[in-house]
Amino acid sequence: MSHTLVVLGGSDHTAGTYQRAAKLGYRTIAVDPRPSVELADEYLTISTRAPERIAAALPDRSDIVGVLCPGNDVGLAARAFLTRHWKLADRLPESAVVPSVDKAEFRRVCTRLGLPGYGWASGRPGPDVLDQARHLRYPAVVKPVDGSGSRGVAPCAGPAGLPRAFTEALAHSPTGRVLVEEFVGGTPLTVEALVLAGAVIFHAVSERTLTPPPFFVTSSHLLPAALPPEADAALVDTLTAVCAEIGYRRGPLTVDAVLGHDGLLYPIDLSVRTGGNGLPEAIESAYGVDVAGAAVAFAAGEDVPCEPRPPRPTLVRLLSSDRAGTMTGIEGAAEVRAMPEVIDLQLFTEPGSRVEPFERADRKLGQVVFSGGSVATLRAAESAVRATLRFRLAEQDLPVPLP
Repeated sequence: MSHTLVVLGGSDHTAGTYQRAAKLGYRTIAVDPRPSVELADEYLTISTRAPERIAAALPDRSDIVGVLCPGNDVGLAARAFLTRHWKLADRLPESAVVPSVDKAEFRRVCTRLGLPGYGWASGRPGPDVLDQARHLRYPAVVKPVDGSGSRGVAPCAGPAGLPRAFTEALAHSPTGRVLVEEFVGGTPLTVEALVLAGAVIFHAVSERTLTPPPFFVTSSHLLPAALPPEADAALVDTLTAVCAEIGYRRGPLTVDAVLGHDGLLYPIDLSVRTGGNGLPEAIESAYGVDVAGAAVAFAAGEDVPCEPRPPRPTLVRLLSSDRAGTMTGIEGAAEVRAMPEVIDLQLFTEPGSRVEPFERADRKLGQVVFSGGSVATLRAAESAVRATLRFRLAEQDLPVPLP
């Protein structure tokens, strides 16, 4: 009997998961209202927010051995439901889902654990939340409590800007709640980890570059991040404590954090899944650890070997547009793929597609992964790609600059 994995999400950035699953001998079912991947064995055009409908559409399927939710939080609740419904080996606990999809709940987790933190206020916009938020230090950042992909994130220079920021955040919150957080200055980081029996068996830290305010969208990742040894040790302790607190025993984990100017590591958000933005590919290049393959093995209830090597400098650059338009052509892709430092180029658009400004994470045009002997080598290769790869829009017939 074949072994099948249900993958919640079928956008371009999930391609690596489908490829790893096929390589490991699993069939896949892509669940997405508008799937764009062409790598699954079956397709189910149902929302990943509707687990009962997914279960009803796949009755009596004894071949299903696991459920995955790569690169986004939207399907995590469905993954937890389906792993219980089908009585699978790897069942995602609800206690781990809640802080992954509710940023205010993660703040409460951090408070209970005594982790480095900052002032915040959350709830449905109204007099109480407004009063709490006015007493925070500014600048601050306003977010939808249950948003993802930088949607609805708005900077706020002072209390006077709260009503407008609330309106922006609410447009992207299914539950109508906002989170106001004091801004933490420092180095933005992303941590990808693998957890087994409650212990962190592998972690990789990347230094993130963000687009300027007001959108704060990730535009690149550099691995490995230059963390002070004491901060790296504190990070592992933090991840272990968080996993124990939320009852997460095995699987992938992604955490956004900031290394503050005071040398402390501030956790910002967490999710019990693999990260997006090309990080699985970059980590495999840097450390020789296949986190996408590990997530597949975890979901199927299999053992996960993990033998990282000393890291090699690796860079992920997300490709994007600074304006809207209709794509007419892409130039230089073959030349970029031939560059010795480029180990992966993925394009998420094609001629005739509509392009929007890079104000949200889901509007990227593609991604490039670089590997080299030094950071300087990577930056030089990045500049060469900027000069070579061009996306043309019909409206201006000019190449779109990369951020």
